[in-house]
Amino acid sequence: MVDENTEGRPPRLLRRAVMPLLVGAGCAVVGAQWLQSRQQARIVRHDDALLDGEAHDLTLSWPFAQASTLYNVALRQDFFSQYRLDVHLRSGAVTGRDAIADLRAGRSMAAVAPVLSWLQAYQADADLPARLVMGLQAGTFRLLVRRRLRIAKIEDLVGRRIAVLNADMADRLFFSVILRRKGLNPDTAPDWVILPPDQIDDALAAGTVDAVALHDPLAWQLLNNRALDLVELVNSVKGLYAERTNLALGVSTDLLAQTPGAAVALVLALSHAARWLPQHVAEAAALLDDRVEGMDQDTILQMMRHEVLGISPVGNDLKIQIARYVDELKLLGIFPDSLDSAGYARTISADILHHGQRGSHGAGQSGGEFTR
Repeated sequence: MVDENTEGRPPRLLRRAVMPLLVGAGCAVVGAQWLQSRQQARIVRHDDALLDGEAHDLTLSWPFAQASTLYNVALRQDFFSQYRLDVHLRSGAVTGRDAIADLRAGRSMAAVAPVLSWLQAYQADADLPARLVMGLQAGTFRLLVRRRLRIAKIEDLVGRRIAVLNADMADRLFFSVILRRKGLNPDTAPDWVILPPDQIDDALAAGTVDAVALHDPLAWQLLNNRALDLVELVNSVKGLYAERTNLALGVSTDLLAQTPGAAVALVLALSHAARWLPQHVAEAAALLDDRVEGMDQDTILQMMRHEVLGISPVGNDLKIQIARYVDELKLLGIFPDSLDSAGYARTISADILHHGQRGSHGAGQSGGEFTR
């Protein structure tokens, strides 16, 4: 929904989007041998992962989870409950950095944040008590420019004013990498203007900013606001970045050491939700109806059809993608060129779905060791 246009100004977008089997076995002890066999029977193998067969309560910090397609699919299509998970959302997280702070402080057992935000957090705190265990979805970063300016390529952004929500958000970091790849200094080539979401459309209409770097759903709303007359210069839903995860799920090292079955169940529930999503796009859009401000079900469905769905790398696939992000942050001077990107990716991730490969980087049946 939009406000009525009573003064010849573009409609203001209402925002921001309140921006996703197993059998337990109880037993009584009647003898040591019998107890041991029953305990072994309770370990369920699924996708080469060990599930403990127990029900688990788990606190998760996920910014705007109520408007996340993947979270809603996992919750409302019962993927969480199929894995005997009772997931409690930690309220108050607005950015990925907030979610990571919740996990660091022990307010949550798991957190969802952009990979770029995770890497900044690890760079700032080498002892961050978390491991990345899966990617969650492809990015939906969009760089939108005012059509009348006839900006045709990245190099045309030199001297232009680009609105972002926060200087450290993944939106700016992503496009900073794009600028650096074109030989531009991302800190000085454009003028980054920090604006709250409810002021961006007015700034574009008034010409006080020339472009905006955002992600869906807000980016999609702006792009489709005809009064603003914006065009998409570059995005992450096509080409090189289309198949790369944007968000990552990190779990606390305490959870991995003490209750690895809960972490495995969470990853499997979200993995199955991610596989379900591309085959049921209309149903997924219906789950988000009335959960994204300013967007009805048909608009959400149209947006989803212009996104890459079902991205959920784990294990080695996730490590490869993390290493690529590390290489790109080297371009911005966040990591030193001498850093072994692949080795670094291994130290901050855990392959918890393949128990035989966990070693010191994952959670075995007894939890394993977690060191950097």
